[in-house]
Amino acid sequence: MKKNDMSARGLEDRQYFLQRLGSAGWNVNAWSAPFESEFDVDPEAEAIYVGAVFSLHLASHASPGYLSFDLIQREGPDVVRLRLYPRQSANELIDRITEAQDTLDADNYPDFIKSLISLCDPLLIETDDGLQRLT
Repeated sequence: MKKNDMSARGLEDRQYFLQRLGSAGWNVNAWSAPFESEFDVDPEAEAIYVGAVFSLHLASHASPGYLSFDLIQREGPDVVRLRLYPRQSANELIDRITEAQDTLDADNYPDFIKSLISLCDPLLIETDDGLQRLT
């Protein structure tokens, strides 16, 4: 989506995404130049965080209105790809993710993902068989 095509709310949500994640130590610079130059981009914003166990990738897709969230285990085979459709606000999801970013490990990440379910409608996980709804 182009910057001029986004609603005022969409632009506010994008700004929150970049500010909150940037202040939490995420690299948020990847999509800024193309977006500001009025290129048609998808996702409209993205951020990467390198934690002790997982590298995290979060991207905001204004249309159709979801966050893609990848957890990539740095020293192992696990890669989890999620689509988070916010029940209320994407800001709640962003806050929950930044609160957990430094504590995620191979043992607790399934419980963390379960904690996101109540904030999503729906939360989808990418599998070899396609997208599956988590409940």
